[in-house]
Amino acid sequence: MVHPGYRKRTIFLLVALLLVRFWFGQTFELSGQEAYLWLQGHGTNLSPAYWERGPVVPFLIRVGTAFFGDTELGVRWPAAVICCTTGFILFYLARHWFNARAAFWTVVLFIIIPMYAWKFSFMTEAAASIGLMALAMVAFSLAIERDQGWCWLLGGAACGLALLVAMPNAWWVVGLLLYFAASPDRRARLHESWLWGSILLTSLFLAPLVWWWRGPQVADVAHTRILNAWPLSHGFSLNQGFHFIGLEIFYLCPLLFIVLVVVLERLGRELWEDPRYGLLVCLAAPGLIWQNFAAFFHEGRLELVPALFLPLVLLAGCYMARLASVDRTVAWISGVALAVAATQSLAGLNPFYFAAKSDGHGFEIRRTQSGENVTGFYASKRQISWHNLADAVQSLQRDLGATLIIADTPETASALSFYLPHNPFVYVEDKPSMITHFDFWPGYAQSASPNDSALFISHTTNPEHPADPPSADILKNFASVTPIDDPPLPDFDKSWDLWNCQNFIGSGGQTAGDVQTNPMHDSDALPK
Repeated sequence: MVHPGYRKRTIFLLVALLLVRFWFGQTFELSGQEAYLWLQGHGTNLSPAYWERGPVVPFLIRVGTAFFGDTELGVRWPAAVICCTTGFILFYLARHWFNARAAFWTVVLFIIIPMYAWKFSFMTEAAASIGLMALAMVAFSLAIERDQGWCWLLGGAACGLALLVAMPNAWWVVGLLLYFAASPDRRARLHESWLWGSILLTSLFLAPLVWWWRGPQVADVAHTRILNAWPLSHGFSLNQGFHFIGLEIFYLCPLLFIVLVVVLERLGRELWEDPRYGLLVCLAAPGLIWQNFAAFFHEGRLELVPALFLPLVLLAGCYMARLASVDRTVAWISGVALAVAATQSLAGLNPFYFAAKSDGHGFEIRRTQSGENVTGFYASKRQISWHNLADAVQSLQRDLGATLIIADTPETASALSFYLPHNPFVYVEDKPSMITHFDFWPGYAQSASPNDSALFISHTTNPEHPADPPSADILKNFASVTPIDDPPLPDFDKSWDLWNCQNFIGSGGQTAGDVQTNPMHDSDALPK
């Protein structure tokens, strides 16, 4: 059946979406997580690997800022390009398997699902993983169908780059092997050289990580930290696991989640017998199972879930579009589901309705017990701004003569570095219970001169009760540490505590090798 005009509609829709995202990406401040990724790719900080994550996202942000400078647009425009490119890949694959009509409505579904509408508003691991999953899907589908070497190599390269985004993306390769092993008709292809050549290429992308982790910068901590950071080393928690599952359903839109479950149930054995459906399910299933299982041990990563759901979104979109073309009831159900999902997405993208949370970056970052930052759009009564905090810090620096700025978290330090003039380096308070990449950069104690003064910035979720005082290292390194009672912040930004640290006298800062092992927190700081 011929469906004229759907390709033009898709091109118009995705180009318009690209322009809207270019505009929208400039309308709100960076998240703390984005700022941290920006700092890792800023100046000489760009590295072949990092303590907590791979180098792909910092590199993409570095490329983005090379074109548009150190601005919100410079950080985020690669996410907008990845979003639209993913839409074109989904259209091509759905049209190749079904028809242009199914492909168009699959792209519409992809655009309006809250999980993708929200996650592509930030340049984080989620955006990079989604784009690479789309590339892996089309590459492996063509490789299986045509058995062409370049397709296998393209799929292997996509999976390899995904490993440099986050190590748990290795489950994609497990899914590919599962696709061949699950069906007796396909098991013979497990002996094909191109398949294993693709997997070998994927493994070669681990070389930068291995090289960095074997370097002197982690020699003092690697053996103790890694031994205490095996998967599932945290305690079991039903509440954490069900909370993670609830977030998945919310981000997918509950009605669309129900539709997805119904589609999978209706397909039944066809999921394994049809090679198109089988590939999509196998690419998604191992990673989703692992993330949801690991969530019960405080180790699930919501940033990696959108990429794992992408094959299922393609499957559901194509299947529902096929049924809707012959059944008006299904067409109505599909229309209602799309309208509900679009409403949820638009509500979450409205900064006046879903205001900023108290982490101060324009949208909330909730820190899970595993130490992961979960970026999202959540309702709040109080608007917080990195701009306001940066202005207050700049004013206090001028009035108090502070030469150093110290923050309580990497996210706060990174955002201040981004929004302060000339992007100065902001130090982070030493915390023996965890390691971040700041521990591999010079600390304030190594950079300060005698009698230097500093501002210390900490955050509290309750402005009525001040945060805990600075760490013992800060207290012993400065002769006087006193709170600033009335910092020049707007009333709605009073959730920050600022401290005046006068006369540097010590050298108690610690390097990564000085941090003591704490098994309860080791895996929080390691790449997952």
